[in-house]
Amino acid sequence: MDRPVALVVALARERRPLQRRLAAARQGRAGDFRVVVGELAGRAVVLIPAGLGRDRARRALLAASHQFSFRAAWSLGFAGGLTETLCVGDVVCPAAVLLDDGRTGQSFGVAPAQAAVRAALAAAGIRIHDGPLLTVDDPLRTPEVKRAAHRRTGAVAVDMEAAGVAEAARDLGIPWLAIKAVVDAAGEALPEFLAGCTTAQGELRWRGLLSNLGSARRRRTLWRLHRASRQAAQGLQRAVDVAFAAWSP
Repeated sequence: MDRPVALVVALARERRPLQRRLAAARQGRAGDFRVVVGELAGRAVVLIPAGLGRDRARRALLAASHQFSFRAAWSLGFAGGLTETLCVGDVVCPAAVLLDDGRTGQSFGVAPAQAAVRAALAAAGIRIHDGPLLTVDDPLRTPEVKRAAHRRTGAVAVDMEAAGVAEAARDLGIPWLAIKAVVDAAGEALPEFLAGCTTAQGELRWRGLLSNLGSARRRRTLWRLHRASRQAAQGLQRAVDVAFAAWSP
């Protein structure tokens, strides 16, 4: 097997469309984490569903590195918009990832090959943004908090995992990059009750979901987020197909 590329995701709804694209896929484990080994565009890949948060993303990639000699690592998944220019389904292919320190953020520069990836995405007609991506420990739930994060850091989008992938890739001495699809715009709020609908492993918590179906307002919120996540997943899948075909390590 050629040296594979690690594809690190957080949520089950980020993993499923990518897993369906893999040829000769087989499941396994790397320490405490599940992995899916397969091929994408003729290249060996290991899809790593790390779960939520920077620490899990870092630990999952390092755990998998004990079994696989990775060529590179990609952080894939959803992000929240921090500026009004980003819409649901837009793709963020950042030139840098910032680890939020409450002020300006520690910066991780992506692999030089990401410039070619961004060019390929633009040539394919995919709406992309290359501004910084901010990684935080806790979700930014309100429009006010999102806009404040943009003013403070200059980031155009926010996630909870990319800096963890960057840290692990740095420790492993391999290049990395990030591709994220926007699932909530800067002007949209993320309600507190959503925290009870997802496990730390990124899987849907059915009891938490069902407990919120009694309120018409919460049902509308869940339906809106379902549509947004489907749109973001479609954008992510298309972007990864184009990017992986264009990328050269």
